[in-house]
Amino acid sequence: MSDSHRGVVVTGLGVLTAFGRGVAPLAEGLRQGQSALAPLTAFAPQGLEIGMAAQVGVPLAIPEGFQDDRKAALALQAAEDAVGGADMSQAGVYLGTGLSSVTPLELYQDAAPYRSKGGFDRQALHRDLSPDHVAPGRHLPERTTALLARSIGANGPQMTSFSACAAGALAIAHATRAIRRGEIDRALAGGMDAMIHPLGVLSFLVLGALSPGTCRPFDRNREGFVIGEGAAMLLLESEELARARGAHILARVLGGGSSVDAHNVTAPHPEGKGAELSMRRAMKEAGLVRVDHVNAHGTGTPLGDRAEAAAIARVLGPEVPVSSIKGAIGHCIAAAGAVEAAACIAALAQGWSPGTAGLEDPEDLGINAQAEPQQDHPQTILSNSFGFGGQNTSLIFGRA
Repeated sequence: MSDSHRGVVVTGLGVLTAFGRGVAPLAEGLRQGQSALAPLTAFAPQGLEIGMAAQVGVPLAIPEGFQDDRKAALALQAAEDAVGGADMSQAGVYLGTGLSSVTPLELYQDAAPYRSKGGFDRQALHRDLSPDHVAPGRHLPERTTALLARSIGANGPQMTSFSACAAGALAIAHATRAIRRGEIDRALAGGMDAMIHPLGVLSFLVLGALSPGTCRPFDRNREGFVIGEGAAMLLLESEELARARGAHILARVLGGGSSVDAHNVTAPHPEGKGAELSMRRAMKEAGLVRVDHVNAHGTGTPLGDRAEAAAIARVLGPEVPVSSIKGAIGHCIAAAGAVEAAACIAALAQGWSPGTAGLEDPEDLGINAQAEPQQDHPQTILSNSFGFGGQNTSLIFGRA
C-alpha cells in the first residue's frame, strides 16, 4: 500500500467542554439529549443582549508566560489528556485557533498609543501600519502551537490553522494528510478557543449572530448561536504504527475536504456551494457515496442553517439523519470542529448518533433533522465546520 493510502486512526482524545473535562461527560450528555448551556457568569453583560453561554467550569492551570490566557490553558490540558504515554518525539503538532491569544488587558495596552481625546485614532493606526513594523509576539497565534509541542516533547512539523470556525477541523485534516503521505507517523491535532469575554461577545453581537436566548439549530424559531468555549485534541497515528504498538483504536479518519466560498466576509453562499464542495471532496477522499449520519455545523443562524441544509440535500439526499450539537455545547468557534470531531468519535465507538438540543419545530429545509439521539449504530459520520470568510472543512470518521 502506498503512503498516499496509509490508514490513519485516532488513538487518544482530550476534550474540555461545558459538560466537563474528558470525552466521557461530553458523550454522556449528548447521548442523554442534555444541554450544557447555562446563564452567563464569566462577566456581567451590562446591557448586552446575551443571557446564556456554554462555559468550561473545570479549574485550569495557566501555563508560564501565558498569564490570563484561557485558550492556551484549555489547549494544554486537552493535549496532555490526549497524548497519555505515547512517544511524541517525532510527532507533528497541528492546532486550530481563532483571532490571537491576546487578553483584553493586552489588547488595551496595544491600542493605547492610538487613543486620542477619549477615542480611537484610526488614522494614527493606519499611518503606523507598514511592513517595517512587526506586531507584538503575543498576537501570533502559533505561539500556542509551539507551547504544545514543547509540553509533549514533539519535534516534528508544526502548523497553525487560522481559518475561523473551521480551524480545528482543518488542523485535523492537515495532520491526517501528513500521516497519509508518510511525512510523519503520529500527530497531535485539534483546536481551542475561549471568547466568552466582553470583546468576543460584542464582536458577535455586532454581527447579529448571537441568540438572545437559546440555540435552536434548524428550528423555525432559531435566532442565532450561543457562544461556547472549549478545546479538543486528537492523537492521530498511522494504522500500521498503532497496531504494532497495540494501541486502542477509537476511530478511523476516512477523509477530509476543504473549500472557500469567496462569497462574503460573514455570510455563507446562499446555496451552500462552498459547503457542498467541501463535503464532496471529503466523500471522494474517503471513497464513499453515502454516510450514516451528518454532524452539521448547524449554528442556528437563519442563513447558515438554510445554506448548509441545501448543500447536504444535494450531496447526500433528504434521508440521511442530520444533527447539530451546538444547542448542547454552544458554538466553540475555532475549537468547534475539533470538539465535534471528538463527539463523533465517541458516538461511533458507543453506537449512537447525536440529536439536536433546542430543535422543537423543524423548518422544512429538505433534510432529515434529528431532534433526539438515536442508538442506531452508525458506521460513518461526516462532520461539517464552516467559518467566516466562507472557509469550509468536512471530516469523515469511521467506526474502528
